[in-house]
Amino acid sequence: MKLLLIPDKFEGSLTSEAFSDAFVSGMKKSGVPFSTHYIKATDGGEGFLNTISKYKPCISVDVISENPKGEPIRSYYLYNKQCNSAYIELANASGLQLLSYDERDPMVTSTYGTGLQIKDAVEKGVKHIYVGLGASAANDGGIGIASALGYDFLDERGEVLMPTGSSLQLIQSITETRVSDKLKEVNVYTVHDIVNPLFGKNGAAFVYAKYKGASENTITELNKGLIRLNRVVSEKYKVQYNDLPGAGAAGGAAYGLKAFLGAEFLGAMDFSTELSGLKELLNQEKFDYIITGEGKIDEQNLHSKLLQGVIMLGENYNIPVITMCGALQIPKDALKEKGVFDVVEIQDKDKDLEYNMKNAAMLLAAKTAEYFI
Repeated sequence: MKLLLIPDKFEGSLTSEAFSDAFVSGMKKSGVPFSTHYIKATDGGEGFLNTISKYKPCISVDVISENPKGEPIRSYYLYNKQCNSAYIELANASGLQLLSYDERDPMVTSTYGTGLQIKDAVEKGVKHIYVGLGASAANDGGIGIASALGYDFLDERGEVLMPTGSSLQLIQSITETRVSDKLKEVNVYTVHDIVNPLFGKNGAAFVYAKYKGASENTITELNKGLIRLNRVVSEKYKVQYNDLPGAGAAGGAAYGLKAFLGAEFLGAMDFSTELSGLKELLNQEKFDYIITGEGKIDEQNLHSKLLQGVIMLGENYNIPVITMCGALQIPKDALKEKGVFDVVEIQDKDKDLEYNMKNAAMLLAAKTAEYFI
């Protein structure tokens, strides 16, 4: 049996590599003859640069940046000389993992640090910049990034606002006096796996801000702020990007990258497929199953572009897709209706979340062996 492994990470528990190792261990225990081919995919979030380095010869570029609270940190991005491209992981400077639980507050956090990384690449003459979006601690609509690149957001008195979530509702105008001409020579691409708009019930604030420390009242205020940002941007630049699928990615950072840098949105699975040479592989070899994995499957990540991309890949090449997940929080039929062949939940329901996350590799190996026997 030939198996193609394209797992996502189990957030806080298993990397995609660890998933692959545990799955192979389970297959060996099953006694079923098999071979596997592992594809390291990315959703644009944590681990984006690790995926890039697996498939692209890059050097690491160190940068003095800022964390989501504006504190100085050392960070880095990757550079590929052959195609003069930089790869930037938003989570490295603006990610939730940089803050303690008590420090999370999307009214005061910003993507400014990611903007500093982009600025460094632009000043070095890079022509193509890929920004992996995910795990953002901010909900600033991308004004942090834009501010680092020379855009100023002004209040009704003409004073420059701090580029944070709390400033969004105060924006009256935007100036570009500090923006470098070099920015116009750069092609920017975002890589992410969600399709949410900028604002509204399915937008950045209402769907994701609670994970960043926002209360219900704060979520409402952030949503109003994103509406305000869009109004000012639309009036100044005569564009409407708020309803673009994915504009709400990373607290609206995707919207900001589109509005201020003209970014092109790339689906995470499409990007991963191109990066890894997966289409060429599938044209040369036949696989019996595609195995993918998600730490948790609920209504939110049911619509994940990465998962949808794997399902579509299976349909295009007539390969059944089996999804292994830590916890399944929607009916299995909902996934089967999307095109999944089968779903295997690995958690021990008699144990708590901490136990299941700590022992995910062991549970995955055991469930794999049991399933394939």
